[in-house]
Amino acid sequence: MKLLEPNSLAALLGAALPDQAGPGTSDTARPFTRWPTGKGVAFNSSMVRPGDVFFALQGATGHGIDHAEQALQSGAAYLVSDRQHPMALLVADAQAALLTLGRVARGRLAAPIIGISGSAGKTTTKTLVTHALGGRSTPGNLNTPAALVAALVEAALMDHATDTTAVNRGALVGPGRAGSPVVLELGIDAIGEMDELIDLTAPDHALLTTIGEAHLAAFTDTATVAREKARLLERVAGLRLAGSGAAQQLQESLSADVIVTTITVQTGPPSDCQRSVTGTLSDSGELSALGASARLPWRGTAMAENALLALTLAVRLGGAAQAALDAIITAPLEHSRLERLRAGDVTIIDDSYNSNPLSAALALEVLRAAKRPLVAFLGDMRELGEVSRQRHRELGSATSDLDMVVAIGEAAASLRDANPTALLATDALDAQRFIDQIPPGATVLVKGSRSLGLERLVDALLARLGTARRGSAERTEVSSW
Repeated sequence: MKLLEPNSLAALLGAALPDQAGPGTSDTARPFTRWPTGKGVAFNSSMVRPGDVFFALQGATGHGIDHAEQALQSGAAYLVSDRQHPMALLVADAQAALLTLGRVARGRLAAPIIGISGSAGKTTTKTLVTHALGGRSTPGNLNTPAALVAALVEAALMDHATDTTAVNRGALVGPGRAGSPVVLELGIDAIGEMDELIDLTAPDHALLTTIGEAHLAAFTDTATVAREKARLLERVAGLRLAGSGAAQQLQESLSADVIVTTITVQTGPPSDCQRSVTGTLSDSGELSALGASARLPWRGTAMAENALLALTLAVRLGGAAQAALDAIITAPLEHSRLERLRAGDVTIIDDSYNSNPLSAALALEVLRAAKRPLVAFLGDMRELGEVSRQRHRELGSATSDLDMVVAIGEAAASLRDANPTALLATDALDAQRFIDQIPPGATVLVKGSRSLGLERLVDALLARLGTARRGSAERTEVSSW
């Protein structure tokens, strides 16, 4: 059965065929018997590629069927929706239908699936694991159920096709080809979501980077975060790895059976016990572990542990240690995750993608490893619930030794409770008025929650201090979580 052939998909989903003679027939409608076999899955009309099957889903502010014509004009083969359309397979619940397709696609995969989660580090570690294994993964931080379905479908089509270029829709990236491991990032912000993602993706192996205060508006406390994240380790039958920060939060009954990685900044041979792997990080940034060594192109012990997690997984799955580590250090990390940019004589550490107390502390570690003057533009850490003000005060204490601090947003204003020298800005645009106060030769960290849009501040820094906007500036990956 061809997975996205219209008749086959209709049977799989229990879908009704469209009544193309009824009211509302569009100019783009054509007889059902002439619909082409789909080449991929899309759920955002602006991202449809020719040949995609467009799932028109109910959204927070509208319904995907309202964008059906845009999807078809972009080349969609046909639609799947719970709303009538002459070019749509009609289902009772389009979201449920999409998940059904994803589970069927997962069942067709013989390639191992690696699931990765954590309060920080999952996107970067996913990229490192992908290159260590020579595998495939979702781009960026695409970790929603819909994005995971698109990845599973693409992998299944790729693995059953003779021409792999015909099914490369952008839902998967990486060096891997058909049959290579698939590495998926599993991100959650509500109780019960991890089980839903596991039901969909059925990982063979699991990796948990670290656990900290994130999405506390939904999870309430770190213990709940740990319990929900740990479901990934509890439900897989294969390898189970955890970074030291995650292992500290796991129940003893679980952590005793999980491989734990730890980074020490010292000299001497690292240990390699059955259930623990220790890597050493030298002052020059050389990681040594499992008989392999290489100088990391990123700073910070957190990034070294991400690399060690990827290396350990690759070795335990039968890979050669040095070859895996050599692949890891060449992995292209995601933008805006502790990415170093040069603007004139100023170094910008762009970590503008997101923020929580744990990732903020790790970002400050990288900043302090740079040369002074040290400057931080720090935005709100959102979704922290009742502890928000206290955590921002603690962030103020942690920045009191910096040469310049700008707090951006209503919550971040609490930094001044502990750091009265911090400057205040209401948003990313307002923060731009402080650019001219940055000392010559400074290293500047930009970090805040995604909804603040601090990438606009980074662009302003590049334009004001350098000679070009983002994209043409010099880029050197520093570290990422």
